[in-house]
Amino acid sequence: MQGGVSVGSWLAGMPAGPVLGAVLAALDMSAVSDEFVVDVLQACGRQRAHVEGLYTAAVTTVVQRAAAVGSEQYASDEVRAALTLSRSRARAECDFAQVLCLELPAVHAAMVAGLIDRDRAMVFTHYLAGLPEDLTAAVIVRVLPIAPGLTTGQLRARILKLIITVEPERAEDQYEQALADRMVVGYLDSAGTATVTATGLPPDEAAAATERIAKLAADAKRAGHRGRIDQLRADIFLRLLDGRFHHLTRAQMIAALLAETSPPNPANPEPSEPADTEPAEAVTEVVGRVSGIEVRARLDTLAGLNHLPGELPGWGPILGSVARRAAARQHSGQWRWVVTDPDGYLIAEGITHRRPATSPPSYRAEGGIVELAIPATTLAQLTKDPPRAWVKVITDIATQYQRARERDPADTLDAQPGRRRPTSALRRYTQIRDRTCTAPGCRRSAVQSELDHTHDIQHGGPTTSTNLAPACAHDHALKHRGGWTVTQPRPGHFRWKSPLGRTYPTRGEPITDPPPF
Repeated sequence: MQGGVSVGSWLAGMPAGPVLGAVLAALDMSAVSDEFVVDVLQACGRQRAHVEGLYTAAVTTVVQRAAAVGSEQYASDEVRAALTLSRSRARAECDFAQVLCLELPAVHAAMVAGLIDRDRAMVFTHYLAGLPEDLTAAVIVRVLPIAPGLTTGQLRARILKLIITVEPERAEDQYEQALADRMVVGYLDSAGTATVTATGLPPDEAAAATERIAKLAADAKRAGHRGRIDQLRADIFLRLLDGRFHHLTRAQMIAALLAETSPPNPANPEPSEPADTEPAEAVTEVVGRVSGIEVRARLDTLAGLNHLPGELPGWGPILGSVARRAAARQHSGQWRWVVTDPDGYLIAEGITHRRPATSPPSYRAEGGIVELAIPATTLAQLTKDPPRAWVKVITDIATQYQRARERDPADTLDAQPGRRRPTSALRRYTQIRDRTCTAPGCRRSAVQSELDHTHDIQHGGPTTSTNLAPACAHDHALKHRGGWTVTQPRPGHFRWKSPLGRTYPTRGEPITDPPPF
């Protein structure tokens, strides 16, 4: 509403606690102006986290006292009866509360202060429970101060990356155990439909499997299938598993899907594609080839010089050993080199056609992208004494990097501002620089996103590195049809403004991380 009560100026800075609770309880939301309604929402979020922090402290206290006067084994049953919970839910609540309050007091204090909510606190307890105290303390010191500004997915990735970096052997052992426990489970849902899920899978192979499904669905959609893209992915998943697509070529699979297509659901029409989508690629006859995936890792990690984690964009951090295996399988894909500054951000990038002289993998994927990132200082060291198998790759990257330093990249990247679609070099540069969709909290890989003109091309916006950014399909539509606006005051720095007038600054994550501790 326009006009209304102006509460934001003082409510925004009010800490969580009894005073804020009283203010919010007495506040008439219908009287709050549009300008300050988001301040009220954020204040409610702080207060909710505060109350949940008090709740976990109460649960912990009840468990401790019930154990003292009765049996520790049955202490959670006091909570079960008091809150009318199932036995399993009561046990889960008690376990979470005790880990949070007794093992992670700094995280609990942040929750009581209204700085992080229950979901973020659960990420900490999930990954840090049972770890050595020094590692736990170091992770908290590094991550807790920035946790309020991270989504749970971003927080999970930060913590996992640090644990892999500092304790690679422990992470490797946990990975091998989870891999040994892999399984497939199927069950009926409440609506009468079924769910099939697999756990404990190698992440690079799971990424390749889902990428194959996504590519087949996109090809079928371009060929004229009228179903929604999610429906298509589910249909393809089932047909690949139940044998109906066994020995069929890609074209035959798509033909089979088109033959059984059904009219679209009028209640959930498929959204139209935004303007800047990729041109359709020809459907090729390929049988039995694993789909290529995007793998990111440091060059020295792929060369076996350390055990730093790699990344599967959109999935999260992976072990260095998994990154090496996945990169080797993308032998025929595009290998991108990236040199970074001391803060981990892009200095220069390019493509190398050289490959390491290592043993071939058990199979090779079709296509894919490998990003080899390296700080400039580390590249200088590797150039002097490169690992034998990687001499040609490192020499090529060092040579290209030296040439790139001698010229302004904008001279080449921004040479054709009037064209509608960016060149492949400009597209690659933007994807590497921004990492993901630039909308607040979105982790969709830049490679899997569309390229959006920050200042719309139909309104005179140029096709340059200063005016392009990745946007996933949802957030691309959010900008063009959802009332949000985006500016790029500096290349790679974005400001998303909501219809309610709130501005949310974003920037891509560093490409390489500084030493963690």
